[in-house]
Amino acid sequence: MKLPNEEYKKAEQLLKNYNYNCINIMNIRADIMDIQMPSNNGMPRAAYNVSDTVLSKVIQLEENEELQKCIKQYKIVRQALELLDQDCKDVFEKLYQQKKSKWTIIDELGFSEETFKRRKRKLIYTVYEELKKS
Repeated sequence: MKLPNEEYKKAEQLLKNYNYNCINIMNIRADIMDIQMPSNNGMPRAAYNVSDTVLSKVIQLEENEELQKCIKQYKIVRQALELLDQDCKDVFEKLYQQKKSKWTIIDELGFSEETFKRRKRKLIYTVYEELKKS
């Protein structure tokens, strides 16, 4: 099945942004979960102060729209990869994670150009199907 150009680009963009989304998820979580030292001004602290801090950080994690968007896109790609065979996973790893050129991948995996195109098309189509589900 041939995808319309707009859907094809949208699905491929998810694959291209995979590494960015992984790094962005880690950075946002690290920023929110960063432990800050409470000011010690000699005043007694309430026993529940730590719980309030933890609760506020959990709420920040849940309400951060950028984090939720990145997690959603990450999950779509991961679910699609679970449905694919090893050849498509290899194409994903080399093309979108390692950013290798088409001809380097063809040489390394021993594919013909048409086989590479079919594997890439199957990868993008599967990501599109997962994107439609969510």
